[in-house]
Amino acid sequence: MRHAKQASGRSLVELAKAWLVIATQSVGGGPSTLYLMRRELVDRRGWLTRREFLEDWALSKLSLGINQIALTAMEGQRVAGSRGLIVALAALLLPAGAIAATVTAGYDVVRSEPLVRAALGGGGPVIAGMTIGLAYTFAQGAVRRGWRGWLDRGYWAIVVAAGLSGLVTPMFVIFGGAVIGLAFLRGEPRRASGEPEAG
Repeated sequence: MRHAKQASGRSLVELAKAWLVIATQSVGGGPSTLYLMRRELVDRRGWLTRREFLEDWALSKLSLGINQIALTAMEGQRVAGSRGLIVALAALLLPAGAIAATVTAGYDVVRSEPLVRAALGGGGPVIAGMTIGLAYTFAQGAVRRGWRGWLDRGYWAIVVAAGLSGLVTPMFVIFGGAVIGLAFLRGEPRRASGEPEAG
């Protein structure tokens, strides 16, 4: 089984390369950054399981400020300890910050151009689609085996309804999930229903 412990021996150079890929390709912010994190750390390099990435992402949502920075720090720490935390943050923030500053300066010059405004108008549906795709992927990774899987699906449906209504704050929903986990999911294997057996 691919596991974070196996990644502890990876070089910091490999870790920096992975985060540079994320930093320089995550056009569009949140959804694309999460997609690239999952692709690089879970699917391509196997440093984390899907379950570990999902749990870290959920924990990062409880942090103050920009939760993707918290997620980056957690994944760097998980993969290569305290040095990994520093490398991951530096490799994500420095290039992304430089690119953002350059693009912002250029955008300020052309922001009123009709073609630019039309092009940016097409970005909304793309970001919405990426967000829905990520939500579905995370939902698959969150569903556990057996009867607990039905509990996961039921809670997922309630959260979707709450999110669409806009009546419940995210903090309340996240803490509700933690309470349900403590009440019903103790002792459940960390592997989600779609993950392979150890071996």
